[in-house]
Amino acid sequence: MKNFFAILGGMGTLATTNFLIELNKRHTPTKDQDFFNYMLFNHAEIPDRTSYILDNSAPSPLPALLADIEQLNVLKPDFIVMPCNTAHYFINDLIDATSIPIINMIKETVATIPSNTTKKIGLAVTQGTLESQLYERELLFNGYEVILPDTTLQHKINELIYTYIKEQAIINLLLYEEILEEFQQLGSDITLLGCTELSLANSHDPLKKFPVIDAEKILLERTYQLAQQLKMRV
Repeated sequence: MKNFFAILGGMGTLATTNFLIELNKRHTPTKDQDFFNYMLFNHAEIPDRTSYILDNSAPSPLPALLADIEQLNVLKPDFIVMPCNTAHYFINDLIDATSIPIINMIKETVATIPSNTTKKIGLAVTQGTLESQLYERELLFNGYEVILPDTTLQHKINELIYTYIKEQAIINLLLYEEILEEFQQLGSDITLLGCTELSLANSHDPLKKFPVIDAEKILLERTYQLAQQLKMRV
C-alpha cells in the first residue's frame, strides 16, 4: 500500500472507532477505491495515560507508544495521527523517535479556534490533561482566558469519561449536557472538548444546545485535508 497514513489509536477503542466513523462520514465516496488508504493501530493495551500523569509510579504508556512508532518507522506512512488528547503528554518523545510527521492535536485545536470566538474557553478534559496543563498552557499562550472546572465539575467529567463510556460503553447525554451547562454558568462562552470520549458524546448529541470546540473533529478535519492530498498522488 502506498500513499497512506497511520492512526495510532486504541486509547480508548470506542473513541478511536468514532474517529474512523466520523472521518469516513466526512466525505462521500461512491466506490470502494474512493476511501482513504490508512493503517489503524488499535493498541488497546497501552497503559492509562491519566493514571501515569497523576502517579509516575503507575505503568507508563511511553514504552508501548515508542514501540508503535518503531513499527511505523518500518511501515513508513506519510503521516501519523493520534486521536487521544491525553496521550499528547508524550508527543515530544514520539516526535523525537521518528522522521514521519505526527499531527499535534493540541496545537491544531487551539490554532483552529476562530478569531471571532470570545476569549473565555471552558476546558473539559481528563484529569490527566487538566493536571498536565496541555491545553491550558497553549490557550493562555494564544491569549485566551481559560475557565477550569472546580472539583465537583471535574468529578462529573471523570464519571462521564470513565464510569459511563470507558467502563460501560454508555453515552450519558444528560450528564454531558449538565457538564456543558455548568461550564456556561462558570462564565465560559464556549467549551473545549479535549478528550475523545467527550467527542464521542458530542457525535451522539442530537440537540447540540451548547457551543463547543471539539478537538477530535479538528484533528479529523486536518486528517481529511492531508489524506485528500495523498489521494491526489494516486
